[in-house]
Amino acid sequence: MKYVMIFTALVFLTSCTDCGSGKQKANEQETSHQSHTSEVCLDNGKKWKVNFATTKGINNMKARLEAISEKSTLADYRKLGEGLQTEFRHIFQRCDMTGEAHNQLHNYLQPMPAWFSDLKEGDMLRCRSAVVALNSHLKRFDTYFR
Repeated sequence: MKYVMIFTALVFLTSCTDCGSGKQKANEQETSHQSHTSEVCLDNGKKWKVNFATTKGINNMKARLEAISEKSTLADYRKLGEGLQTEFRHIFQRCDMTGEAHNQLHNYLQPMPAWFSDLKEGDMLRCRSAVVALNSHLKRFDTYFR
């Protein structure tokens, strides 16, 4: 099941590479993807502009994580993982970003599917660890994006 989750995440990550109007020239896309790295960075010290669907999806993920408490069960964590995965898919389905902002968003989103998998398939320790990691990661969204 874990491999299915990783494969699904990779499909979502790669399927969004052609988002947008389709009018962008091939050489512009090539230049944009050449500067693509796996680390998130700022736009010359400024935050990257993201679309409304991305901001909404991230905020929905934050809200879902707030529902978890010390009393949460493995079933609660599994439900959380499914809900977060749904929000994640919605971000990709509504992707219309292009250029380096698009690349940086993908860099930011890249580690999340592994945490979703831990929530859905892990034991209590892995689930709690995934929640801590996701909370920390989602808090950094506002550092890089507006």
